[in-house]
Amino acid sequence: MNNQTLEHEPYIQRIIALNEQLDERYAFHKAVEPILLEIGSDNAFLRRVIRRNFDDPGYLSQTWSLYNIPYFHVYENDDFILKIHIFPAGKDWEPGIAAHAIHHHNNYILTTNAFFGSGYESLLFDPQVQTDPKTLRTRMKITRQFHQKDWNPSRVDSWVPHIVFLPEQLSATLLIWTPEKKRATDKLRSNPLLKAVKGPLRKIIQLLGMESVFGIAKAHTYQYYAAADGKGFMAIEEEKYFAPTKAANGEDVQEISRQLLFSFIQKANLADPDYFRELAARADFPEGYRKWVNVINSGETIEEIYHTREINIPQGSYTLADIQNAAKY
Repeated sequence: MNNQTLEHEPYIQRIIALNEQLDERYAFHKAVEPILLEIGSDNAFLRRVIRRNFDDPGYLSQTWSLYNIPYFHVYENDDFILKIHIFPAGKDWEPGIAAHAIHHHNNYILTTNAFFGSGYESLLFDPQVQTDPKTLRTRMKITRQFHQKDWNPSRVDSWVPHIVFLPEQLSATLLIWTPEKKRATDKLRSNPLLKAVKGPLRKIIQLLGMESVFGIAKAHTYQYYAAADGKGFMAIEEEKYFAPTKAANGEDVQEISRQLLFSFIQKANLADPDYFRELAARADFPEGYRKWVNVINSGETIEEIYHTREINIPQGSYTLADIQNAAKY
């Protein structure tokens, strides 16, 4: 994706400068927090973020699936990624419904500013997870329970399992990712030749036992959920867990994803009237997106998209109470 339209924005320049000054990643994340808060309250800048994405052919031509969280790209380089993620509310909302499995982000540190909507509740776990490789029975310890409105910006450290619960209202977060430390190998992520052989290259690294050198997960990476019988947790292979959502990418999923993006734009008042009139008339603008531009331009209210409570685990869903009970074992 093309960064040029935002690279010279003062916010981005300040973050780039901090990245160059602060090699220690936790210090960098802490220093960036005030900037994330500023960005989240600057509608003029956020409108330029929307323009940056809708002017990007790569963004417009991507295939959405149920695997990838609807997002707007802000900026990235070899050291950090800055994005907006959008989280739909749960229909007939009740607190404590798991949005997905318990998971970690490998070697990445994540700092999040919950700048729009209700925000969500979350749990953090001790990274020392004990899993029986034969039965996949797992023991996990909760280390922190919080709601984003009470800890904002919030942070999830590398390798720390965590879970998000469905928000009460449509919510959006501004987030920054970085590896836990700067590595000489980080620049390989943006190498187009290596991107083409990412899968085989990852397997070679894992076979050589060099995961920690490159900051990637081991070959057997798990997601976790509260066991249906209430006795602790169960692990599920990450590839098995994600396979159904990665495969769900038909036109109905494209439409749901686009509707969610434009619902956020409308609710957050991020549709610049002049620019949206330009989009409606632009010959190269995809019809699937133009439809929702026209809805906003007409002043109609976009119908809300809700998150399903069914996820890829045997019992279909689980709750905060299920997790708290499982953690007793």
